[in-house]
Amino acid sequence: MDIRQLALIEPARAAVRSLETARASVAAVHELRDGRLDVASMPSQAVEPLTTMVRAFSGRYPGVSVAVKAAFTSRDVVDMVRTGAAELGLLAVPGPLPEGDVVAHSVGEQRFVLVVRGGVDGAPFVGRQTVKCEELEGQRLIVGQRGTGMRAYVDGLRERGITFSVAAETEHRVSVLPLVLAGVGVAVLAESWRGLAERAGARVLDIEPRTTLRIGLVSRRSGLSPAARAFVTTALDSSTPGN
Repeated sequence: MDIRQLALIEPARAAVRSLETARASVAAVHELRDGRLDVASMPSQAVEPLTTMVRAFSGRYPGVSVAVKAAFTSRDVVDMVRTGAAELGLLAVPGPLPEGDVVAHSVGEQRFVLVVRGGVDGAPFVGRQTVKCEELEGQRLIVGQRGTGMRAYVDGLRERGITFSVAAETEHRVSVLPLVLAGVGVAVLAESWRGLAERAGARVLDIEPRTTLRIGLVSRRSGLSPAARAFVTTALDSSTPGN
C-alpha cells in the first residue's frame, strides 16, 4: 500500500465514523433514548395532572428529561409555547380552551374546593364535607393573582354579592397551604391540591354548586420534536378514564 492509498484511507474512515455517529444520533432522537423536553405549566396543574403525565412518560422514555417551567396564568402558558420558550404547556381555564396560535388537547376538568385548617378550636366548617359558596360570606380568604382560575372564582363571588375579606394575596401558589394551616384564612383551590392538603393536615371541602376548570395540554401547530409528540400521546392516554 503506497502513501497515496494511505492518504485516502484515513479520511474515508473518518467519514464513516461521522456517518455512524450521525445515524446513532438520529436513532437516539427517534427512539427517544435521550434528550430533554420543556413543558410550561400553571402551578395547580403542575401538581396534577402533570405529575401523572410525567410519570407515564418517564416510564416509557426514561432517558428523556422533562423540564417543567413555571407559568402563572393561561396566557403565560400560551405565550411560552407560541414563542418557543417551551414546546408544550399545561393550563386551566374556566371557559373554552384556547385556539389560534396553539393546538389545545382537552385532558379533563378540576373542580374548585375549599381548603381550611384542621379541626382545631375556631376552625371554620368543622365536621363538614361540603360547603355552599354563599357560606363564604364573611370569611377571610387567601387569594391568588389576577389571571388565575382561583382568583376569577372569588372575584365572581363578589360580583354575586357575596362579601369576604382578603387575608392575603399571593403570587406564590406554594404559600397558600402554609397560610391556611397557620390560620390566616381559607382558600379556594383546584382539586389537584386535595391530596397534598389533606396529608399536610388541612381539610378539603367540596364547594356547591360544582364549578370546574377545563384542563388543556397545548402545543405549537407544527414542528414538534419526537419527544413532544410522544408526550402528547402518552398524556392523552394517561388522562383517559380507566388508564
